[in-house]
Amino acid sequence: MLRLEEVAEHYGLKPDTLRRKIKEGALPAIKIGRTYRLKWTDVWSCEEGRMPRGAGQARYREPLLSKKAVAEALSVSVRSVERWIEAGLPTRNVFGAVRFNPHDVTDWLRGAQDLDLPGEWWR
Repeated sequence: MLRLEEVAEHYGLKPDTLRRKIKEGALPAIKIGRTYRLKWTDVWSCEEGRMPRGAGQARYREPLLSKKAVAEALSVSVRSVERWIEAGLPTRNVFGAVRFNPHDVTDWLRGAQDLDLPGEWWR
């Protein structure tokens, strides 16, 4: 089970935003005392993207990246990232916020754009 703060870090959103989504019923969670707890399957179900399966689940536990974070890490403009989205870069939209799994970005840029990226470039 994940703490609310861990999920906020994963999504790149503020804990207050997630509390509001929980209260609205958009994010399944249980409350233990004063603390919300969430399951990975519930976290992933809120991400508009494919549901991770089997061995691939580990890569989807990485914190998601914003357009700005991807642009800064790769030394490109946000507009370049937006063009990549238009060209097919996989996104994981969370409550209207466009986010990226760093492994999906790596795979797509290596394949579609023929870029050679260092391992874990996002850190």
